[in-house]
Amino acid sequence: MGNQPEIPFDKDKRLKDDDTFQFSCHPGLECFTGCCYDLTLVLTPYDIFRLKKHLGMSSDEFLKKYTTTHVGPESGLPVVQLKMEGSYQKCPFLDEEKGCMVYEDRPGACRTYPLARMAVRSKDKDEVEEFYMIIKDPDCLGFKEKKIWTVKEWKEHEGLEIYNQMNDLFGELLQARQQSGIAYLHADQIELFYLACYNLDEFKKFFLEGPNLDRYMEPEEVIEKISNDDLELFKFALNWAKKKIFSGTCSFCALKGKCPSK
Repeated sequence: MGNQPEIPFDKDKRLKDDDTFQFSCHPGLECFTGCCYDLTLVLTPYDIFRLKKHLGMSSDEFLKKYTTTHVGPESGLPVVQLKMEGSYQKCPFLDEEKGCMVYEDRPGACRTYPLARMAVRSKDKDEVEEFYMIIKDPDCLGFKEKKIWTVKEWKEHEGLEIYNQMNDLFGELLQARQQSGIAYLHADQIELFYLACYNLDEFKKFFLEGPNLDRYMEPEEVIEKISNDDLELFKFALNWAKKKIFSGTCSFCALKGKCPSK
């Protein structure tokens, strides 16, 4: 949250689906929309997928207008953040009278609050173990409301299932980065990661229309599916990036004849 101290999790409580918590957010609260200011919000690939569709924009248009990007100092991967407005760092999608203008497609972190999802993928099993922690925000009056939820009820109420599924696919890509043994990514690989994960419309042009031999290795039914279904294209792009960057030689490196990260 801006320059404020990081809001801590309640680490004593690891909540599963049947566990309960007390919370309600509504316009009658004095702090309503307060969490939409002085905000550092990292966007996942699926957040961008939903937001750009809601706004009727291409990925490239959305990224240029609404985001900033930097390379994470530890991961070496692109990190995309929502670009805030003004001295109070207001969310660009907040109308101070009407509230959230992209509510139906708001980012996953906004949906999950006041919980934070922790997902751990087992190395031995092809499954994700999840639990939730409560974000201890002392300025949020929603915790004083009487409404009781189970975690499962909150997930259903906020439409989190599809967000969690798509974020877990992205998590597989991040895990592949950790397991690859690649010490660092060079600029071309970072560019490819950004293209496949965040700039989906440009990836579609690159993969289906550009000088990309990989598309001829895919069955016709796959090409037809990703040509006509954006969600299938989204999932394909994440898996393709995992394979090309962390499981083999990326297309850029193949063109240049070497991969300096190996």
